[in-house]
Amino acid sequence: MLKSPQSQGSFFDTTYICEELISPDSYYRKFKEIVWPLMDELDFETMYCQDNGRPPISPKLLAMVLLLQFHKTLSDREMERSCMYDIEVKYALGLKLNERPFDHSSLGDFRQRLLDHGQSKMIFEKILNRLIELGLIKRDEIQRIDATHMIADIAIPTVVALIKKGVREVLKPLKGQKPKVYEQVIGKIDSEEYTREKVNQADEGRLDVEKRKKKLVKVVTDARNLLKEVETIEVSRELRKRIKMLKRILQENVKESDEGKIEERGYKEKPKDILVSPIDEDARYGCKSDTKRFMGYKANVTESVEKRFITNIQVIRGNRPDGEPMVGMVIEQKLTGLVPQKLIGDAAYADGMNRKLLKDNATMVVAPLRETNASAKKVYPKSMFH
Repeated sequence: MLKSPQSQGSFFDTTYICEELISPDSYYRKFKEIVWPLMDELDFETMYCQDNGRPPISPKLLAMVLLLQFHKTLSDREMERSCMYDIEVKYALGLKLNERPFDHSSLGDFRQRLLDHGQSKMIFEKILNRLIELGLIKRDEIQRIDATHMIADIAIPTVVALIKKGVREVLKPLKGQKPKVYEQVIGKIDSEEYTREKVNQADEGRLDVEKRKKKLVKVVTDARNLLKEVETIEVSRELRKRIKMLKRILQENVKESDEGKIEERGYKEKPKDILVSPIDEDARYGCKSDTKRFMGYKANVTESVEKRFITNIQVIRGNRPDGEPMVGMVIEQKLTGLVPQKLIGDAAYADGMNRKLLKDNATMVVAPLRETNASAKKVYPKSMFH
């Protein structure tokens, strides 16, 4: 049940104790005076039950903590500690000196709640609206767009390790939901092979071709035995999702030769949108150039040219084209009253259809023409024009 927190004054209030300590030009004082008032507890009321349950940790506080955490580039545990012992952070958040406001796990829970309720951009939009009100961003100001890669926080597994991770992801919930089926499964496979330590350690046969082939046969056989046992039983939606993921891993990476031998698929035989990790299902192999490859995501960012304020951001899988979300990102800005007269980008944003759709939005795309086009296959190059 969401309730506005009742703040009672005390001798431990940093608002009074630190007033002379925090300098007028301090980032934390400006944060307290400018950013903190932009949010209200009621902004988050749709994310919580209105008539039942214990009052949650202040969502406004958690939202402000996320902003400071990004500014300070801290992990959740480090941010928890900062909120306990860092005077400047306590002052910015209005915390008492003797206050421990939350456990670090609350930050992850709050992020998930924002995502589940479609509010992932709410805090960003509140600040953006204020910048527009202050005239720091003009409504028709020229903007630019570009993408940067984000490396996923996962190890790049071999096919053997990928299958083992997929098996483990099924075994973990299966043990609690269907203990009898779990016992039948571990009677048919080497369960010690799928402990956390074994799954995460380097593959013994990684550099030995024959060992690697034998290991592949073993883990594929185990995976198929597991799938056979769980194919028809009633399980939770989450476990069913993990079972489908294991099937997908096998289909994308493994084949049987004409002689019936289990083999890894060749590079060109694997699908372009191949799953690379059962831990982070949306991460993909991508490239920013012919030599710069990565595994993770791309973040497309639009910003105002004059004062360089970010006006929108969209994350896509690493294997998607940079310009894919461009039109939606610009049109989405209408919600805050922004209609840039021009949008500047590199050749990745030069697609003719994007130009047309944004022209209909009263926005001109300024980007170098490409000689070839992935979607239309052919274009009229600059060389044809005088």
